[in-house]
Amino acid sequence: MSASSYVSSALIVMSGMLLSGCFSSGQSDYTQQAKRASLSDLANKSTSKKVAAVEMSQQQRSAALAGIYQQLLTLEPDPEVRTHVEYRLAQINTESFEAQSYADLGDELTDPSQADSQVLAQLSQNDAALQQLIEQYQQLLQRYPQRAENEHIQYQLAKALDLQGKLDASLAQVESLLRQYPQTEYLAELNFRRGEIYYNLQNYSAAIQAYKQVLTASNNQKYQLNSLYMLGWSEFKLNRLANADNAFLQVFEALVASQQNNPDIARLTADNFAFEKLGSRAQNLAIDTQRVLSISLSQQLQSQSLVTLVKDNQSLPYIDLYQHVLFANLATFLLDKKLDYDAELTYQAYIDFAPNHIWAARFSLDLLDLYQRQGKFAAMHKLKNDYVNQYGLNSAFWLNASTAHQGELLPNLLSFSDEHSRRLYAEAQTQKGNTRISAFAQAATALNTYLQLAQLPQAKPLLSKDIIHDQYLFADANFEAEQYQAALDSYYSIAYSSTPAEASTALSQIQQQSAYATTVTIRELITKDSQRSSSDLTPLLTKRNQLDKQFINQYPQDERALQLASNAAQYSFDNQDFGELAYFTDFVLQAHGIAPLTASSSAAQTAIPLSDSARKQVQFVSQLYANSLYQQAQYVQAEDGYVLALQYTDSGSSAWTEMRNLLASSIYFQAQAVKQTEPQLAVSQLLRVAQVVPESKYAMNAELDAANLLLEQQRWQEAVDVLKPFQSQHPNHEFSAAIPAKLAQSYEALAQWDLAAEQLLIIVANEQPGALKREAQYTAAEYYLKAGDRGNALTTFRHYAKTYPQPFDVAQEVRFKMSEFYRQSGEANKQYYWFRQILSFDRQQLQSDANAIQARQVELASIAAFALGKAEQRSFAAIKLNAPLQKSLKSKQDAMKKAIGYYQQVLDFQLAKYVPHATYNLAEMYRQLASDMMNSQRPSDLDELALEEYEILLEELAYPFEEKAIDIHISNTQRAWEDIIDQWIDQSFLRLAEMSPALYQKSELTHEVIDAIH
Repeated sequence: MSASSYVSSALIVMSGMLLSGCFSSGQSDYTQQAKRASLSDLANKSTSKKVAAVEMSQQQRSAALAGIYQQLLTLEPDPEVRTHVEYRLAQINTESFEAQSYADLGDELTDPSQADSQVLAQLSQNDAALQQLIEQYQQLLQRYPQRAENEHIQYQLAKALDLQGKLDASLAQVESLLRQYPQTEYLAELNFRRGEIYYNLQNYSAAIQAYKQVLTASNNQKYQLNSLYMLGWSEFKLNRLANADNAFLQVFEALVASQQNNPDIARLTADNFAFEKLGSRAQNLAIDTQRVLSISLSQQLQSQSLVTLVKDNQSLPYIDLYQHVLFANLATFLLDKKLDYDAELTYQAYIDFAPNHIWAARFSLDLLDLYQRQGKFAAMHKLKNDYVNQYGLNSAFWLNASTAHQGELLPNLLSFSDEHSRRLYAEAQTQKGNTRISAFAQAATALNTYLQLAQLPQAKPLLSKDIIHDQYLFADANFEAEQYQAALDSYYSIAYSSTPAEASTALSQIQQQSAYATTVTIRELITKDSQRSSSDLTPLLTKRNQLDKQFINQYPQDERALQLASNAAQYSFDNQDFGELAYFTDFVLQAHGIAPLTASSSAAQTAIPLSDSARKQVQFVSQLYANSLYQQAQYVQAEDGYVLALQYTDSGSSAWTEMRNLLASSIYFQAQAVKQTEPQLAVSQLLRVAQVVPESKYAMNAELDAANLLLEQQRWQEAVDVLKPFQSQHPNHEFSAAIPAKLAQSYEALAQWDLAAEQLLIIVANEQPGALKREAQYTAAEYYLKAGDRGNALTTFRHYAKTYPQPFDVAQEVRFKMSEFYRQSGEANKQYYWFRQILSFDRQQLQSDANAIQARQVELASIAAFALGKAEQRSFAAIKLNAPLQKSLKSKQDAMKKAIGYYQQVLDFQLAKYVPHATYNLAEMYRQLASDMMNSQRPSDLDELALEEYEILLEELAYPFEEKAIDIHISNTQRAWEDIIDQWIDQSFLRLAEMSPALYQKSELTHEVIDAIH
């Protein structure tokens, strides 16, 4: 153990850890002896007797008491008393030793370094006395090993051995004492002594455990700070740097806490805190602790480790007060070691860790100095920009900063933001395309930051230039960045803000240029927002008109005012503000020597020679004037207005064509205005359009409108007289497509059916497939019928029947009409073809959509099936049964099957009008077949017996057919019982009477039954 450490330890141990004034009494039986006071009682007893005041020092008092107790021992008192005396004597000798050792050091120990050397010298002189004490302690412990007072004796022994420099022996006593008395009142001191010894023995792990026990012991205030400090050193020696760092933080916390009773220290904040402001002893310890902490951090990840350390210890009460000091010390330490880059990282680490702290701003300046010394200009620019962003007007820091902090930062904020904005503006001027736009946006943001700072009241004394130039740069930067609203606001503020009368010419020029810039910027803003709805654009358009007029009024002699007036005339026209339009139009016309326009004089004016540019301006505003009349529905005046505007318009220009069309439109709308009240006049006006402006697109419209108006008035022939020439002259015009329908309507009204049919077929030829085309085809066929043109009607219906199977009902009617055409012409086979078509499509419809078949279609199918059945029945009847029978019978049966098939369809349709007749005919075919078989030709090569047998055979063959006929007739007659009255039912009754007279030839009964039924 070094001399310095030894003395320091001795001072710490001896400063306030003396034995108490007496020891407790020993055995309980002794303490309970009646009423005789013990030595302990005497030692502690105070007396109320007045004694003469004696001036004695502590050393004198101890020497006197020692003599008294030594005399008591020579009297050989009771063993218990003797024991108390010996222990008391040891205590007195200890006090005497301490008093002697420190007799000359009481008030002189002001300087700790001097005190250490003085104590060491004094203790060396008293070594013999110290050895005598040690022996006395050892004898007591040996003679009385179980005495309670031994805790204090062993404590004194350990301390004495330590003073002798016998560390191992002292440590053994300390360890023994702690084992025997784990709750000893000297727990903190003893563990601190252990820690010191272990540390000096380089047993740092044991030292750490000892120091930790000091920190957990009660009444450890005298040793806590040093234990924390030595704990950190012990961890540092073991290279457990993170643990060491945490211990050193605890030292700082303890140092700050120890100074809280000092009002000056207690009032310190993080803004102005420094360990140098603490007491002298705390300063020294803090300085040494900061040094070793910086060393520790430098051996780790430097600033990263410090950030982690501080973050992990944010719960410490005072860390916010001094954490910036740790970063500053580390940076200084690294700079001393020529580790500039690592110092930069340290400053930056704090800035990142606590960006909204005043020390972050201060460290930013330190970091800026570092960059400047190293010539890192790009890093300087970035840091200055970050500084403005982090601490400027819109930052969280500024909003919460004190006036003093704002005043501290403002000069740098102004300087940095001004420099940054001008640099960005200059760089943006060199860029192209989207990069240029983005660069100017950044420049505008930077300029805005500077202007906000420069416009603070407290910034005025700091400025060295007029900010109007920066305001103009800000407006220009926003314009180039296409941030037009911001640019507009800035230009306007410059242009129309009040200025002193003595304003410089340069300032006036900036204002005039800004005034014109507002008119340019508002247009860019409107263009940018052109996708918005017209209602959303209204405020912008109003603002544009206001700015134009403001510039014209403010600077009427500026040549740009004339162009703005022309534009304003257009805007006034767009807004239908015709009063403003007149104002701006007059401004332009008068500037070119032309009399103002009026509704009454416009047509009478004659064009005067003008330059090309002036002529264009005059033409433009005069055309707008004519358009305004047009929009106000003053079509008569508008016609005259366009005549005037055309005087200043080149005949080959698009404006000429447009105005010619508007002139035509004016005449057209004159007609529209009177078509309800004076239709004849309206027609004449409409036809005048083509006379005045024949090339106008309105001319054809007007002709068609005239025709439509004639159609509405049912002036059919006049309408035809307009439509037919138009159709002939413009066969491919889009309007011509509607003319056939109009002509068809007119011809129909004039009962010119064949002409109407021709127009309808034109529609059919040109129309796309659909309902209109189909209906036109059908109607045309009907019209041909009305005109008596049977050939064209037949052709047209045939085309319809083959083209349009749907709608089903109309298609079936057309097929029936075709059958009627051929019935009338006597072409039975063609008639039967269409009957078969009717039945075929009926079957198809039944399969696809039976609900589409209505009563009329069922009737048409019944007519067709019945007619075809009768035709086949006639063929059946015409076939004669000749020998050989089987050949002719087959032909007859085939015809009969066809007829039955058609009649069966009639029965399936179930129309009462046709079912009885079809049923009767079916029965008759079976009856006729039986009759024809019986009357068939007999073979000529049979004898009489064979012939008789052949006839019996014929009867056998004919009988089933006859029976079948009877059954069918009976089924037909059954309808009479269902209250169905039909001549063919009566015919079945008559036929049954013939075929089965026994059952059916009872006329009276039958009539009675029928009468009863009815």
